[in-house]
Amino acid sequence: MKELPAEKLSIYGCSLILVAILTPLLSRIPRSRGNNTANHILFVVGVLLTLIFLPSSIQDEIFSPGGVVVIGTIVPIYESIVAVCTIGEADDNAWLQFWIASGTLAYCTEFIDNIRDVFPEGGEHWYELEFFFTLWLLLPFTDGAAVIQKYITKPLFVPIAHRMKGTFEGWIQLIIAAVNASHLWFLWFVFMSFPEEQRRFITVAMGTIYPTAASIVAVSQPEGTINSGADTTFWLTYWSAYSILFLLMDYLENFIGHIRGFYSICLLATVYLFLPMFNGAETVFRKVLVPLSGQYENMLLRDVYMVQLEMEKLIPVKSRSSVFQKAADIFTKAKYKSK
Repeated sequence: MKELPAEKLSIYGCSLILVAILTPLLSRIPRSRGNNTANHILFVVGVLLTLIFLPSSIQDEIFSPGGVVVIGTIVPIYESIVAVCTIGEADDNAWLQFWIASGTLAYCTEFIDNIRDVFPEGGEHWYELEFFFTLWLLLPFTDGAAVIQKYITKPLFVPIAHRMKGTFEGWIQLIIAAVNASHLWFLWFVFMSFPEEQRRFITVAMGTIYPTAASIVAVSQPEGTINSGADTTFWLTYWSAYSILFLLMDYLENFIGHIRGFYSICLLATVYLFLPMFNGAETVFRKVLVPLSGQYENMLLRDVYMVQLEMEKLIPVKSRSSVFQKAADIFTKAKYKSK
C-alpha cells in the first residue's frame, strides 16, 4: 500500500478533527431557509478569501475527492441520523432537501473525471466548485438546499417527480409480480453483457433517479398528509445507507471493479435498500448506523413518540387520558423492575 506523506496525514487528521468539532456546533444553529441574503454574500466573500489566502498545497488536499467526501457525505450522514432519531420533522425535511440536491449533483457529474481528462483546463477547479457548492447546501446560515427546493425543485420538478415515481413503482410492481428466477437470470445476463462503465452507470442510476424522485414527492407533501412524515423518514434513512454503499463502491472499484460480478453485487445491495419487501435501508440504519453514531437512545425515544401518535389516531379523545396514564404506569413499573 502506498504510504501517505506526513504532511498529507496531518492535513487529513486536522480536517477530520475540525469537522468532528464543528458538526455538533453547527447542528445547534437554526436553519435560515436561505432567506438571509447577507449570509450568502458573506459566504461568497469567505470563499474568495479562502481561495486567495489558503496555501495551494492545502487547497490541493482539501479541494479533492477526499475533501468532497468528508463535507458532502460524512457530515450529512451523521446529521441525517441525528435528524431521524430526534422528534420533529423539520430537520428531516431539511436534510432530505440536501440529499435531493446532492444526489442530483452526484448523478449529473458521474462522468466528471472523464471530462477532466478530455478538458483538463476546464475541469481544473471542479473540486473547488463542488466543495463550496456542497458547503453552501448544508451550512445552516446559507441553507442552499432550501433555496433550491423553493425556487427550483418545487416549482419545476415536483410534477415531473410525481409522474416518475408512479412510473417507477408501476414497473417495480410489474417486475415483482411477473419475474421469476429464469427471468432474473436473463436480466442479469443482459446487465453483465454491458461494458464496465455502463454497468457502473446503471448501478448509480438505480440508486439515485427513483430515490430522488420519491424524495422530492415526500418532501413536497404538506404537513399532516397521511404518511408524509413516514415517507420523509424512510428516504432519509435510505440516503444515509446508500451513501455508505456508494462510498464503498467508489473505493473498492479501484481494486476489484474489474471483477465482472462487482457491480451486480452493488446493484443488488442498492435494490435491497429501497424495495419495500426488504426494507433494507431501515435495517442497516437501525442495526449499523444508529449504534455507530451513538443515537440509539434518541431513536428509542422517537419510536415512543411515534407510538404515541399512532395511539392518538386510534383512541377516542375521551379515553386518551386514561389510556396514556396506563401506558405511563407500564413504563414506570418497567423502570423499577430494571433497578
